[in-house]
Amino acid sequence: MQSDGNAKRKRPKKKGNRFMRNARGFAKQGIFGRGTHIDDEQFSYFINILDAMKVGFEDVEERVNMANNVFEQTHDQEIHLASNQIVSKALESLVGFVDDAQLERFFSKFGESLRPLCSDRFASHVLQKMLEIAFLRGVGNSAIVETSDAATPSKQAKPDAAQVEEKYNLEADFSEDHREKCRQFVLRISKFMLNNLEDFVWDTCASHIMRTAILCLVGMHVPKIAFEKGGTEMAKHRKLYTVPDEWQEVMKEFPQRLEMWPQFADFPYQELSSSLLGVICLALSVADKSTLKHFAKKILTVGLLKPNEVDEEKKDADTKIEIKDEEDEEAREKGESPEKEQPDPSLPKVFHHQTSVILLETILSVAGAKLLTQLYAMLFCNHIAYLAKQQGTNFSVQRLLQHIKEVPDFESVFTELQPHVEELLKMGHTGVVSALSAACLRLGTKQAQMIAALQSALHVSGDKEKSKLFFNCLVKLKPFEVVGSDESGFVHLHGSLIAQHVLQFNKPIFLVNCILDLPATQLAQVFNTPNGSHIVDAFMQSKFIGEKSRERLIRQLDGFYVDLATTRHGSRVFEECFKASQEAQKLRMAKELFSKANMLKGSPHGRIIYTKYRLDTYKLSPSQWQESLSKHLDDEKPKEEKRKKPKTAADAFKDILS
Repeated sequence: MQSDGNAKRKRPKKKGNRFMRNARGFAKQGIFGRGTHIDDEQFSYFINILDAMKVGFEDVEERVNMANNVFEQTHDQEIHLASNQIVSKALESLVGFVDDAQLERFFSKFGESLRPLCSDRFASHVLQKMLEIAFLRGVGNSAIVETSDAATPSKQAKPDAAQVEEKYNLEADFSEDHREKCRQFVLRISKFMLNNLEDFVWDTCASHIMRTAILCLVGMHVPKIAFEKGGTEMAKHRKLYTVPDEWQEVMKEFPQRLEMWPQFADFPYQELSSSLLGVICLALSVADKSTLKHFAKKILTVGLLKPNEVDEEKKDADTKIEIKDEEDEEAREKGESPEKEQPDPSLPKVFHHQTSVILLETILSVAGAKLLTQLYAMLFCNHIAYLAKQQGTNFSVQRLLQHIKEVPDFESVFTELQPHVEELLKMGHTGVVSALSAACLRLGTKQAQMIAALQSALHVSGDKEKSKLFFNCLVKLKPFEVVGSDESGFVHLHGSLIAQHVLQFNKPIFLVNCILDLPATQLAQVFNTPNGSHIVDAFMQSKFIGEKSRERLIRQLDGFYVDLATTRHGSRVFEECFKASQEAQKLRMAKELFSKANMLKGSPHGRIIYTKYRLDTYKLSPSQWQESLSKHLDDEKPKEEKRKKPKTAADAFKDILS
């Protein structure tokens, strides 16, 4: 693979504090931000605004007041100021909280100079943010798409900047006339992007605006927040909204025009055009499945299946005369085949470039069953093991495993990967093994073979004493020889996930017995970790683990519930065990906690447990405590159900752009 493919995926750098520090440093030299020139007074004003925003606001009203005051300072200088590095950051951060008159003024001013603004490296950020805010105000809160209920946390986390901004623009009392102007602005910018496609596809700044416009046209909102993480971190907030049919028709013109271009075959191998194709596929998965199928097939056949130029050159060079080695001759005389290094398989060009690999992952995430089968047959078949071992392509194999739908296709993949499980664990490509076990669970096949492959890879098969440590080896993803001397409480993330998958298999009895045979001290140590605590959830919720096994695990942890209840992750384990316990066991657990009430109340998590389970009433009468507790917990259930919100589109697309 080329160096482009081998390169590690770059992590986004944190810019917030460094940006402010650099800005002040350059100001001492008389440089008040890049882009258009502003004077010292304007620089001081806007840098103070940015400082105030970094500190935060007490409420939304304070944000709104500041936003309107700042935008008032831009009268007759909107474009000039937006084209400055410092000012554009401030405007981008506050445009979501301005009143209707201020935003409409910017609509008008920016509309007069759209072409240069789309390509301006600072003003384009403000325009992109205006497009997002216009979309939210245009669709309104009633347009959110509700789907089937999903399990969501009963405790709602404190909303971040993106959620606060989204809620304000959806729920604020804007006039219908303003909302209509916002809808017109979205449509105008989108059509302008479409009509200038040739100029903007390879323009770094305009390309981002185009992608935002495409997502807006299908009703998908991905927030853009200055100084905040982007990409996958922001994608968790994605939601779907109902949009006018006209918007979706405009969106469909983007793929129709692009696929007619002569350069279309090279699009997956250039960063900007590849990202654009990925966003179009994501949008089509919402707007039109049949168009998605046609468009993705075109990308596959025209672009992704292209042969790699380097491989073609190697074939031409392989016409040299082979010089026989003496060792090879001796090996042949003895009837042995001479040892030769296995050449790398000839792979399509898609696997040699990071941009095309990421596009492929996006297509795998949104493709239907038939298209997935075609992608597997044309790109992955007979190369799965090799691709899983490469740093740049093992994520594509994971994505295929996460979304593969046909059982025969998965069985072929499993057959290829099974002999390489140990090697993948050694290389640190544990995500592939985790995705493989998750697919076994999801499709209900090859589960016994998966357990056998894990035992073999961890060197615990064929020996009763060794097999007892299967759980220890699995959660650490280390072989028996290493785990024997490892007394740390480390639990590998993928090891925990694989253990959870195996516990939900149709026949998890081997792993269940391994867990139950462990000393309680070791179990408590594993369960008291962030990754290990979730293993208890799978154990208690699995359909294929009997009631007696659950009771045995709960009894085994007797004496350790105080230690668990006083920690963040252990308290989750206590609650899960308490929920699954019989009445007599609940009394024993309460007695254990109450006996060390002072220790429990000395921890913030312990205090929550003490209050939630009303342990202060246990001392008066254990029987009355039981009755009052069951009523109290029953009363809490309807409140939790009310707090649960409908599932959003975020779950449908959570794997994309990872």
